[in-house]
Amino acid sequence: MTVKVLGAIWTGLRNWSRKLLAFIWNHPYKAILYVFVAGIFGLFLLFLSIYLGAFGKLPSSSYLKKLKNPVTSTIYASNNEPVGYYYLQNRSNVDSSQITPTLRNALVATEDSRFYDHDGIDYRSYLRVLVKSIILQQNAGGGSTITQQVAKNLFGREKQFFLSTPINKIRELFIAKRLEAIYDKSEIILLYFNTVSFGENLYGIEKAAHRFFNKLPEELSLQESATLVGLLKAPSYYNPRRNPERAEHRRNVVLSQMRKYNYIGKDTYDAAKSPLKINYQPPRKISSLSTYFKDYVATEFSKWAGNNPAPDGHIYDLESDGLSIYTTLNANIQKYAESALQNQLEGLQKLMHDHWAALTTEGGKQALLRKIVDGSKEVVQMRQNGRSEAEIDSFVQERRNREYWVIGKGYEDRMLSLEDSIAQSINRLHAGVVVLSSRSGGILGYVGGIDYGFSQIDNIRSQRQVGSTFKPITYLAALESGEDPCDYYNNKQLTYKEYDNWSPRNSNNNYGGSYSMHGALAHSINTVSVALQFKTGMEKVLDQAKLMGIKSELPAVPSLVLGTADISLLEMATAYASISNGGNGVQPYAIERIEDEMGNLLYEAKPKYTARVATVENIKTLQKMMEEVVEEGTGARLKSYEIPYNLIGKTGTTQNNGDGWFIGCSPELVVGSWVGTLDKRVQFATTRLGSGANTALPIVASIFKNLSYWKRPLLTNFEYNFDYFPCMPYSELSAKEAYEFAKQDTTYLMQLRIRDTLEQLIDKPIGIDSVQGIVPGSISLDSIVMDSLNLNL
Repeated sequence: MTVKVLGAIWTGLRNWSRKLLAFIWNHPYKAILYVFVAGIFGLFLLFLSIYLGAFGKLPSSSYLKKLKNPVTSTIYASNNEPVGYYYLQNRSNVDSSQITPTLRNALVATEDSRFYDHDGIDYRSYLRVLVKSIILQQNAGGGSTITQQVAKNLFGREKQFFLSTPINKIRELFIAKRLEAIYDKSEIILLYFNTVSFGENLYGIEKAAHRFFNKLPEELSLQESATLVGLLKAPSYYNPRRNPERAEHRRNVVLSQMRKYNYIGKDTYDAAKSPLKINYQPPRKISSLSTYFKDYVATEFSKWAGNNPAPDGHIYDLESDGLSIYTTLNANIQKYAESALQNQLEGLQKLMHDHWAALTTEGGKQALLRKIVDGSKEVVQMRQNGRSEAEIDSFVQERRNREYWVIGKGYEDRMLSLEDSIAQSINRLHAGVVVLSSRSGGILGYVGGIDYGFSQIDNIRSQRQVGSTFKPITYLAALESGEDPCDYYNNKQLTYKEYDNWSPRNSNNNYGGSYSMHGALAHSINTVSVALQFKTGMEKVLDQAKLMGIKSELPAVPSLVLGTADISLLEMATAYASISNGGNGVQPYAIERIEDEMGNLLYEAKPKYTARVATVENIKTLQKMMEEVVEEGTGARLKSYEIPYNLIGKTGTTQNNGDGWFIGCSPELVVGSWVGTLDKRVQFATTRLGSGANTALPIVASIFKNLSYWKRPLLTNFEYNFDYFPCMPYSELSAKEAYEFAKQDTTYLMQLRIRDTLEQLIDKPIGIDSVQGIVPGSISLDSIVMDSLNLNL
């Protein structure tokens, strides 16, 4: 049946095509006329659909009026303390008096010679483009006016599902007409110079004048003005620092245009064609930590704004609408997070300088350094010039002042050799820390990196291998599948032939005996974790991760349980939130509410749990297992901070110590941290130094320690129906034997109670009465413990 239908369709199309070709052959002029009319009608429909907003709403006239005096938007922490600002004129804030006639004339002569004669659209220019560029295939330049370029600078170009360039250019036509109806010509030129890109992440004439000539815009000479206007055609190609010959040639083109349109005379033109000279000012980045959160808020805002246009149809803009963005950020917690990260990284970086390695590079760190040094621009140039190896080595080892970024301060000069400078660059540690409310998903603390001025990479949203922090997800999937925390597994290194002879190993390289499920998680035993994942099933683990808020694409491979997947810190913290709050999925968010300039409410968050991720019983069991991690497992270092709450958590360390993780939780909060290098060829030389327990855990612990001092406590304790798992975490017996022994063992729990009571007696002084001995009520003792102690104090 299907074949017959397809055959009929094909026959119909073939007959129609024959008739069409016959009509064109017999009536060529009519065919051309019909095509012309259809093209005009299609173009009319395209213009109409763009005008009506089918490809994005056009900014209204009332919104465009604000561009001259844009109003700053402010973001606030939860205590209404301002923590950041968004403003358009941050790009450059010159006024009309700083735009000299020379700058203005250079721009008009080069970019839009009929600027003062048109109303935003130069129809003669479009005719030139049609004839020369399209019909004659000559490069006659573009047809955009200065006003259209202002529209492009202000609103950018969105990628459409088809005809992106024509649609965006037509949008710019409509916006240009509206701009010309609102602003006079001098104001449009001012908008242009304040918003145009000069390359090197420079926006606006003020920043460009300072960067390339160390001057204010009004101080620029004719040659300098022509140079800056010239590079606008292709900011990278005509960059006067990188490509001085091209920049000088382009400057001379601008001067010739000014001569052509009588803005300068012949003598001035000839004198201005002198050799190009610049006074380049390297960018001095400003130290900042809060900007990471500011960027996150802007991302969240743009998603909301795209779906919630203003009443006049324009899309709300943080840089010009004067909005008030109230966020979930807790100012005190943010300060704790910033301080904890900076203090930890300061000490860790000193260790890294002395104890770094390149374990994946043949020949180690010296071979890696030599490779990078040999590829440096200076050394390559020296070899091309025939310099000897001795001269090159002398140059590489020569100590001189070089810039080094100091966290919290910015660039400082340090006496370093080229080799030392490269080493300190590649072994630079980076970090991120996020604090989430487990109950709502609100972001209470957000430090995306070591310093925004130095690195704009947000380590909270960047995806990286998560190491053993993924294990609780697999273990929860196992519990949901019916596994018991007292099920034992052999601690045996196996080779999986069906997975290219993959043989997972434990970080301590110890094998033998068996681990209970809770013991394997506490001590992060890889052999058992892999066996558990095989038994649980990959699909169940993937479904569990998705249910807990992991949105990254996860590989369906058995090494997933060891954390080989790339996942963001924010996703992992979200997953842990569903563990700490009792099993409810949450969605992280930062914006609590948005108000306009007049204080009218535009948006208010209504957080809600997304779904149950597991049963209450299994979540409680996992919480208890993760308490063991920080009590006696890989996260036991947390106890040294003496935080008076029974926190839970999990460490994570990736292969070769490239990434260190720790995520800790109370019933109210999740605090997650990552520490590592961006260059994965570089790591700490030992796991003792590079493990998550040594790198990331202290950051999390410091935050919880500060929170424990609050007079009105934010933190509470996890509550359980039992004190201990009724089975040992490790046994020298095989799994089967250990399981049978655990069912009959009557001494294990007694030993734990004695141990913990003795610790209490040591840590807490007991009041002694000379007559009655122990003061009644001073400490609660289990009867078994009392008998075993025999009151022999």
